[in-house]
Amino acid sequence: MPDRAFREGRAADIRGTYDLAARSLRDAMGRSGVVSAAADQSFVDREWPRQRPLLEFIAAQPGTGFWVCEVDGELAGYARVARFEGMDELTEIAVSPDHAGAGIGKGLLERCWPERPTREQGRVVVTLGTPADLTLYTRFGVMPVAGHWNLRHRAEEYLERRSLEATDATEPDVHVLTPTRAVEEWKRLEPAAIGHERPALHEFFARTRGCLAVLNGNGDARGLCWMSPDGDIGPAVGATPEDLNPVVLGALDRVAKSHQPDLLDIYCTTHSWWLLDRLRRLGFRLHWPSWVMSSVPLPGLDRYLPTRPARLL
Repeated sequence: MPDRAFREGRAADIRGTYDLAARSLRDAMGRSGVVSAAADQSFVDREWPRQRPLLEFIAAQPGTGFWVCEVDGELAGYARVARFEGMDELTEIAVSPDHAGAGIGKGLLERCWPERPTREQGRVVVTLGTPADLTLYTRFGVMPVAGHWNLRHRAEEYLERRSLEATDATEPDVHVLTPTRAVEEWKRLEPAAIGHERPALHEFFARTRGCLAVLNGNGDARGLCWMSPDGDIGPAVGATPEDLNPVVLGALDRVAKSHQPDLLDIYCTTHSWWLLDRLRRLGFRLHWPSWVMSSVPLPGLDRYLPTRPARLL
């Protein structure tokens, strides 16, 4: 019998768990027939310096649950739960394809979440997987509430379509906020959209990303969008569903022009109908589907754009 052991994760485990998550994702994509650059280990290595700060931030949050499983001394699975005010979010869970179906995922979740969720401390998961995988999560008090779609488009084609519609569009101006102002506006707009507060996360983004905003006549933000120096777009939030569109399109325009990537890559929820419809008309296509699962209602996902990389809602 293999020697299987669970233990609490440490900072020294973060790089190993990152690589394990990449292997698990490659396996899932291969089984689903999805071809992606993420299947290339060199891509994973290049992404590590970019994703490392966010992973270390999540692992350092008070109340975070981080567990790993080792089989014969080798990393076989891990799970990490970040605690925000009023919500626990399962930010990562992965099991080595060599040990799939052995109960490791269930064992990790039992240690991260030994009790049922409550109204005061809810739970949210962003996950891909089979119906059996989703059923596993329901044991821990969460149910599907929305789709979580990875959308892609060739940047050159996006800019061409944007140029053709520019004469007809009357979009509001997009402004860059100072870090302090950005955090203040996020604290005001986000809780009504996702049902809980994440001030520490936005203070982290204020140090690592810039914030675009669309303002109303009083100078208050109607829409906000974080954008990293590397071109990651999100999260974004609007005061109404329609307010999400201009700030997300403003971020896409900047990334397409300044970074000139081959592909534009963002995440949407199925509730973001206004934004999904606009992106569809611009030529974006669904690349990879997953789900948002929660133990409590998430009241405003129609005016919210998830985080990229897809570590957090």
